Amino acid sequence: QLWHVGRVSHVSLQPNGQAPLAPSTRPATTKTYIAGGFAPCSPPRVLTTEEIPLIVNQFRDAALRARDAGFDGVEIHGANGYLIDQFLRDSINDRTDAYGGGIEGRSRFLLEVMRAVCGAIGAGRTGLRISPVTPSNDAPPDAHPQALYDHVVSQLSPLGLAYLHVVEGQTGGPRDVAVFDYARLRRAFPGAWMVNNGYDLPMAQQALADGADLVAFGRPFIANPDLGARLRQGGPFNTLDRATLYGGGDAGYLDYPSLD
Repeated sequence: QLWHVGRVSHVSLQPNGQAPLAPSTRPATTKTYIAGGFAPCSPPRVLTTEEIPLIVNQFRDAALRARDAGFDGVEIHGANGYLIDQFLRDSINDRTDAYGGGIEGRSRFLLEVMRAVCGAIGAGRTGLRISPVTPSNDAPPDAHPQALYDHVVSQLSPLGLAYLHVVEGQTGGPRDVAVFDYARLRRAFPGAWMVNNGYDLPMAQQALADGADLVAFGRPFIANPDLGARLRQGGPFNTLDRATLYGGGDAGYLDYPSLD
């Protein structure tokens, strides 16, 4: 998964202690993980129009490096209030150049990244993760999320992506955080459709019956290193220990038991 956090960062994580980069000067009133624990995000500086193609090229180069390292493909992270998502949302992006304004301008960065990566390693090796309404990382939903993502999907569809990975609702939270017609997007996207957000086995089986091609599991996979085997036999499932998330040690990382 290739991503750029944009304003969800801290000066201690940036080259020479510089300010994080973002589409606008609006700060993220959330925290990010640094050495020693979580800290408030640092105020960002605005990416210039001339700098944006450099970021696009970084995504392209990262995809090539992943391919050369032996990965089968990459997923571009366009969700959860990180840089691509920051460009998409009018709640964050107040630019007046070609990368701001209406839906077409705010979608430009995402589409340039996807076309660059697909051109470098092939669309069949490229996926995209989106979260149309999640407010994670102080990213309030766009004023018109359905129209925004209808446009995004209409532009992505001709690329022939390996899949579109869609977070339904708020990442790690309520699925009904906002009204959104995911089925409408599904009908508009011709490729493989991956669903995500709090799925358990019965929910996943129902999603597949309803037309999803793939179901993504995050937290259950942390707690169950052999999740695939457990899903095939219907459990049992280890319980996630939230206290060890972001811990940096063996606890909660290497110590969850396998079935055998």
